[in-house]
Amino acid sequence: MIIKNDTVHASRLRYYLSAAIAFIILGGIGFALWKAWPLILLSSIQWQREINMQLTDLLYQAKAHSVTAGLYLAGFSFLYGALHSIGPGHGKMIVTTYLATHPTKVKVSLVLTILSAFLQAIVAIVLVSVLLMLFNSTMREVNSEANRFMSLSFYAMAILGAIIVYRSTKQLWQRFKIKVQTADLAVENGPFQSFSKLDNDSEVGLSPVQSVSKTHVHQHDENGHCGCGHTHFASAEDINNASSLREYIGIIVSIGIRPCTGAILALLFANVVGAYWLGVISAFVMSIGTALTTSTIALMTISGKKVVAKYLGASTHSTSTGAVILQLLGGTLLVLFGLLLMQVPVYGMSPILS
Repeated sequence: MIIKNDTVHASRLRYYLSAAIAFIILGGIGFALWKAWPLILLSSIQWQREINMQLTDLLYQAKAHSVTAGLYLAGFSFLYGALHSIGPGHGKMIVTTYLATHPTKVKVSLVLTILSAFLQAIVAIVLVSVLLMLFNSTMREVNSEANRFMSLSFYAMAILGAIIVYRSTKQLWQRFKIKVQTADLAVENGPFQSFSKLDNDSEVGLSPVQSVSKTHVHQHDENGHCGCGHTHFASAEDINNASSLREYIGIIVSIGIRPCTGAILALLFANVVGAYWLGVISAFVMSIGTALTTSTIALMTISGKKVVAKYLGASTHSTSTGAVILQLLGGTLLVLFGLLLMQVPVYGMSPILS
């Protein structure tokens, strides 16, 4: 007993120490970014101007049937997409927050980031094509419409967070009801019998009503089968998969609905030089670079989460109470960030055109 108490105490101490160190590191990084933000903003504007000039020159040269210039344009677009996605953005905020608080596989995280990046390129191409070819819009008007789509992405981000909060709160409430019903059974039938029955049923994902039912006589396996040829309830894995699929779609839409600003610039400049198809190619190549960077960030997030969980000896399974609480916190962060970004002025291609 003494050894067990010492182990628990050491585990708690290690947890609090790790949390304090993480808080100090994040606080230091936040303070440094806050102090350096004006310089970062000015450097970003200057960097954007240089990129725009380089992109225009490459488009002019590629139009002159220069294969070398076309290859340079493709390489430049790829690097732009990869480097541009390194900076802070709502897409990376959604991906990292979700992956850090939800048990997601590596393959799924890669699919999320790749589809989101390609959807951003598709939205940019459709938006610019419709505005230029159907409405003959100016660059300023295209920028204004891009800002509207960015605002929609912030709303989608907040809605996604609200869905996660609702789902997590519902799971916690069901767990609370199980505990209450267990206490009632303990009074009626004795603690040993009621707790034994609850443990046997709760392991296979039964609802609170099913877990305490006295008339339920089937012995179910983990997939919900009892041997009589029927599935009497959806397993916990099936329910989690269905909920996760909806969340995955929400992530892709909330990120992808915001058009890539670099793609919009490439399309507009390509239209000016009379080589719109080059702009379309450039937009898709940019999305490949963006997908590469965001996928790397996603893999780092998953790896870091596993290391921390192993260090703290915590459970990352989707059915553990700690995991559900983390999901609740992650959804809350997405809602707060979405509401915060709604209050900040958005800029499409350039703040000068707004």
